[in-house]
Amino acid sequence: MGEMIGDYSSDVHQILGKDLDGPTDFNQLDIDRGDLTRIIRSTAEDPQAFGIIHASQTAVIADGLDRFPADSYRREDPELHAWVKQSSGVLGHLDGVRGDVIFDLGQSQKDANGWNKMMNYHLIGAPLTAIPIAGDAIQRSIDVGTAAYMNELNAKVDAETRNNMINHYDNGQNEMNAMLRQMATDKGLHISELDASPGEYEDGLQPTAQQWYQNGIKNADMKMGERY
Repeated sequence: MGEMIGDYSSDVHQILGKDLDGPTDFNQLDIDRGDLTRIIRSTAEDPQAFGIIHASQTAVIADGLDRFPADSYRREDPELHAWVKQSSGVLGHLDGVRGDVIFDLGQSQKDANGWNKMMNYHLIGAPLTAIPIAGDAIQRSIDVGTAAYMNELNAKVDAETRNNMINHYDNGQNEMNAMLRQMATDKGLHISELDASPGEYEDGLQPTAQQWYQNGIKNADMKMGERY
């Protein structure tokens, strides 16, 4: 099931990242976001399956970021903003699912660590089915994003943080930030440009990523029956 969802990665990105009023552009899928979230949740009981789904979305996101020229990272580009918004929402949905899985392990740190360890292993080796031939910039963005995500996997999910999942994952958008930073620097932006404020990267792209990552977590949790 994880491989099948991974094979439809562009459709999954649209369903989780956009409020679709019709079928997806790629395979004309007409699946409700809540239904897909719950399917991924049941599939994610197996960390290997979840690793494949997550890796396929990382590949889709990196491929999309690579399509924008350097100036899109320097000056406001509504299309890049939309892609970052959608992609961050997708990653938020997936992290909301992951948090639910770990919490439902019974708050056993041993079980949670075992799940994370298995997912780390499969995330590293998962096939990037979304991109037949990944360019160097895309591959670097995937690598740094995956590394940032795996570093965050060790976060403990307990009863207190479960009741305030958004705060718990304040640093969970590190993956999107790492991918954005890698792609921007590959396209020639200097670190000083990334930190300039006022500036598009500092004041536009990064806040968009953070906000929509958190929105994705909240939405996923609500789709799985939680309430805020």
